Amino acid sequence: MRPSNPQEQDAAAALTRKHRAEFARIIIENHFAISPDSILISDASGAIREANPRALEMFGYSRTELIGMQIEDLVPARYRERHPSHRENFNAHPRTRQMGAAMNLFAVRKDGTEFPVDIMLRPIGTETGPIVLSFVRDATEQRAAQEELRRQDQQLRSIVETVHDYAIYMLDRDGHVMTWNPGGERIHGYATDEILGRHFSRFFTQRELDRDHPRSMLRLAAERGRVEDQGWRVRKDGTRFWAESVLTAIRDNNGGVTGFAKVTRDFTDRKRAEEAVMLQISKALMPSLDTRKLLSAVSASIAEVIPHDAATLGLHDTGSDSMRVQFLGGDGEVRWGDLRLPLDKSPAGEAFRRREPVVLHQMGQPSRFESEGMRHLTSIGMQSGCWVPLIYRDDAIGTLNVSSRKENAFNLRDAEMLADIADQVAIAVNNAVAFNQLAESRDRLDQEKQYLQEEINLENRFEDIVGESAGLRQVLRQIETVAPTDATVLIQGETGTGKELLARAIHRLSPRHDRTFIKLNCAAIPAGLLESELFGHEKGAFTGAIARKMGRLELANEGTLFLDEVGELPLDLQPKLLRALQEREIERLGGTRPIHVNVRLIAATNRDLGKMVQEKEFRADLFYRLKVFPIFAPPLRERANDIPILVRHFVATHSRRMGKIIETIPPATMESLSRWKWPGNIRELENFLERAVILTRGPVLYAPLAELETAIEEDDSDEIDNPLLHAAEREHILRVLRSCKGIIGGADGAAARLGLKRTTLNSKLKKLGIDRRDYMP
Repeated sequence: MRPSNPQEQDAAAALTRKHRAEFARIIIENHFAISPDSILISDASGAIREANPRALEMFGYSRTELIGMQIEDLVPARYRERHPSHRENFNAHPRTRQMGAAMNLFAVRKDGTEFPVDIMLRPIGTETGPIVLSFVRDATEQRAAQEELRRQDQQLRSIVETVHDYAIYMLDRDGHVMTWNPGGERIHGYATDEILGRHFSRFFTQRELDRDHPRSMLRLAAERGRVEDQGWRVRKDGTRFWAESVLTAIRDNNGGVTGFAKVTRDFTDRKRAEEAVMLQISKALMPSLDTRKLLSAVSASIAEVIPHDAATLGLHDTGSDSMRVQFLGGDGEVRWGDLRLPLDKSPAGEAFRRREPVVLHQMGQPSRFESEGMRHLTSIGMQSGCWVPLIYRDDAIGTLNVSSRKENAFNLRDAEMLADIADQVAIAVNNAVAFNQLAESRDRLDQEKQYLQEEINLENRFEDIVGESAGLRQVLRQIETVAPTDATVLIQGETGTGKELLARAIHRLSPRHDRTFIKLNCAAIPAGLLESELFGHEKGAFTGAIARKMGRLELANEGTLFLDEVGELPLDLQPKLLRALQEREIERLGGTRPIHVNVRLIAATNRDLGKMVQEKEFRADLFYRLKVFPIFAPPLRERANDIPILVRHFVATHSRRMGKIIETIPPATMESLSRWKWPGNIRELENFLERAVILTRGPVLYAPLAELETAIEEDDSDEIDNPLLHAAEREHILRVLRSCKGIIGGADGAAARLGLKRTTLNSKLKKLGIDRRDYMP
């Protein structure tokens, strides 16, 4: 409610003014007491009339000492003479002077020490005359910070102005050049007065301008704070150079972008060198289908841009999930063989799996990598290394590595360069591997074809097993049992009992019947060549190795290998065969690359391997590895009931092959053949009957039983008195003498036709009372 009369209104206004004055006094007194700055009140003559607690603390005086002192007493002596004139000028033109309006102001304490200050002056008129409020702030820390900033700014300017290898300059928010250094003039070709205020887009090629690349860089730098870039840039004279640059956003206290700092370096020489190296590598890799030659070309080429002491090429083996590493010294001195290394805890494995470069600066220091490959590198003095993945069509196929005997030999830029090279190497490696696989497949087919052609031309044929005896049926049941498995089979038996025929039956009944059956007679090949026959050899592995050859183990991959006469295998070769069977890996002679083989082995022997083991002529471990499933081929003397069946079978087979028709086998002949013990077993019987078919002129089989009689005589057998043999033999010899007109020797003589030595036939004629002259014309 407002007062109704003027007196009441005046009283109310006076009360309000009083309240406001009191409120102002309280505020001033509190500010005066707690202000962090010194507050001094002085009159027009410069005498100090009042001071707050901070002033007493700052200048080191007590209140009694400070009140009444002149302002000039707080000013360093070197300024005191000029200070009264400044005060008089201020009194004549009173005005508020803000802090910072004056520069390099100093005050002095009671102990005589000086310190920098900032001062604000505020003139106030009072009833007793004008007074001045002086607000004094200790600027020691602020000046020190400013001095340090100035010093750093001077250092930075000095560095920027003396750097000639880098263009270092500032841009405003829109990309206009604000500062310039000698490096910018040298690299870009513009003098300072020519470029200041111009837009930095003039450094870009027309292609980059069409893509609005300069504006994109400013936008990305503002968003991310920093952006790296590389590409061709344009100088003032229009020439181009390869630039690598960093653009950094500069922000104010509120985070707003006020400009940009740009650093550019000319990498044209390195770019040209890299392009030359890439071209050199491309030329070297295009015709290279040998990974070892390929690595040699790579190592020699990258040494021009990435100095190193050794290079490795690792190819991933999916079967064992390991890395097959080939080593080659970059300096031409270090040479290593191939290694197969696990991927775990290795830099190569990490680069392969993560598909990112791995750089190690100090291999000798403890790290997460403790692999065999790392130990191998450090053992030969390598101290640092860089590994990058080989990626072909989005598939990681291996790694490329360079190593150095120096620590910290490789940086991120080297890793990027090596990764670029790896892209080319991956293509070449993939081509080389594909070509080698194709070449090996072709070689395999060629050698299998050659082998099969040789097999076809062999005298032995592979008809069905013939016979009905109990011993043979027992063997056939064993074959039916073991054939479906992959178990190793050892066939034992005398010479000529058909061990190879049994081995072929096992293969034919096994799941591998669609693949190749390869045989090797260990007794038929010289010991010095047997290893090459088994494992194969590379070109140049030994004198006479003019081409690469696949061994029988490799040819039998996924199929069956039949080792006949395995007891003749040399002792030094036996552990290599055992390793191949256990680890399913071989290496060709002269080769370094392991070759995976999956072979079912069937071995045969006519020797007592158990006795040979006791006499140290055969390794026990190989014997037990072969004797997983033993089969005994019975001799023909234990299969007497099968002899007539075999005689009819072989006569029919050979007569059909020779185009003859033999319908009858004389009973006397069959009886004689059945009574003979056949020490050479089925092979001897077949060979004898083949000769009989050759000698037979008509439909009745004529068997040269004289051979059996001679053998009987030599064995002192009681079968010498067999009259059937005598009669059949005499008739056969007479028939041959008539056809040869009494001629004994020569290619067309009776001895050759009878399959006897000349002396043996003469002895026969004398014994039988036959005179060959009776049949001569």
